[in-house]
Amino acid sequence: MLFTAAEESLAQAKFSFERRVWNLAIRRAQEAVELCLGGILALMGIHYPKDHDQAPLAMRVLKAHGLAIDEEKSQKIQEISIDLSRKRGPALHQEEGYDKITAQQAIKDARFVLNTIKEVKSRLLAKMKRKEG
Repeated sequence: MLFTAAEESLAQAKFSFERRVWNLAIRRAQEAVELCLGGILALMGIHYPKDHDQAPLAMRVLKAHGLAIDEEKSQKIQEISIDLSRKRGPALHQEEGYDKITAQQAIKDARFVLNTIKEVKSRLLAKMKRKEG
């Protein structure tokens, strides 16, 4: 599932960070965010776009379904998603030389997104069970 893939991408980001491969750490952190947001949309039955920045759509859909994330967290997730999606290509193709601090922040940001979406996923699954019962 996409959530498992998101966790794996984050683990790979940490591995790359430990090996001092900053660009790849950023790339994998971005993938974790993208997969996590795509996962919550898929769980809701929303065909998500093959876009690297899915945060705006995810936040709108969550809000429309009564699963809104507080405004501060929502804004932070959207900022993280756009930032990492912009760094994604240059990181992969070595067009930018990212540093340890940037890679460390990318991993921290990705973990924030994954943890926040995990909370929403739990609320969504509980809501779905109530509807079934």
